[in-house]
Amino acid sequence: MPSKKINIVLITITLAYPVSAISDYLFTAPPRETPQKGIETYQPIADYLSKSTGEKFIYRQPANWVEYSRGIQNNEYDLVFDGPHFVSWRIQYTQHSVLSKLPQLHVWRVIARSDANDIQTLDDLVGKKICAPKSPNFGMLTMMSHYSNPAREPVHIITKGWKEGFDSVVQGICVAAVMPKTNHRKFDPLLEKTRAIHTHLPYPNQAFTVSPSVPPHLQSKITRLLLSDKGQAAMSKLRDRFSHGANLISAENEEYEGISMVLSRADNFKSAVK
Repeated sequence: MPSKKINIVLITITLAYPVSAISDYLFTAPPRETPQKGIETYQPIADYLSKSTGEKFIYRQPANWVEYSRGIQNNEYDLVFDGPHFVSWRIQYTQHSVLSKLPQLHVWRVIARSDANDIQTLDDLVGKKICAPKSPNFGMLTMMSHYSNPAREPVHIITKGWKEGFDSVVQGICVAAVMPKTNHRKFDPLLEKTRAIHTHLPYPNQAFTVSPSVPPHLQSKITRLLLSDKGQAAMSKLRDRFSHGANLISAENEEYEGISMVLSRADNFKSAVK
C-alpha cells in the first residue's frame, strides 16, 4: 500500500478512536432482537461511549440464549443491558455494578379468563396449562418460582410474545398466562375478557451494569454519559422499545439484591445460583 494511503488510514483511525484508547470493552444485550435490530438499538450506544471516552466499546449480539448465559457466567462482557434477574446475578457473583436503569417498576401479572371461576390463586394452576415465554424469561421464572415441588406445578406452554399469551388465555388454549401489568392493561383495559389472579410485588427494571474490568473512574464517566442528554439520545431506540421513550435514571446495587434466585429455575443457570 502506498505511504500516502497508509497515512490516510492512520489519520482516520486516530480520529475515530483517540490515541488515549487503551482497552476494548465488550458491550452486549440479550439475543431478543434480530441481529439487524440489535445493531440498530445498541450500536449507537457503543459508538457514543467510544467517541466520548476515548476507549473502544464493541457491541456484540450473542447467537442464542445458551451463548448469552455462558458469557454472563464466564464474565466475558464488560457492559451489559438486560433484565433484573441477570443484573442481580452479576452483582452478586461477578462483582458487576449497576449504572442506570429504566424508570418504570417491573410488575408481573398472572391472568385468567373472567369466567374461569375455578381459578382464583396460583395454587389453582397446578397441573394446568399456563402460557409464558421460554426460560430464562423473567416473568416465566418469577411465576414458576412460586412452586417448590416439580410434581405439583403448572404445565408450561411456550409463547413468543405477551399478546400471544393473552390471546391463548382468551381462546382457552391456556388457563392462565404471565405478562407485565402494563401489557395486560393494554390488551384488556376494561377487564372484559380476563382478570388478574396474582400480581407480583414490583421489581426494579432492566439496567446497565459494568464489570470490574472497567476502572472505577471510567465506570463513573459512563454513568454520567448515559444519563446526559446526548446519552439519552444515543439510547433513543432502546428507550422507545422498553420505556415508551422515558429517560433512564440512576440505580443502586442494593435495589437488585436477591432477585437472582429466580434463575434457579433456568436450565442454564441452575448450578450457578447458590
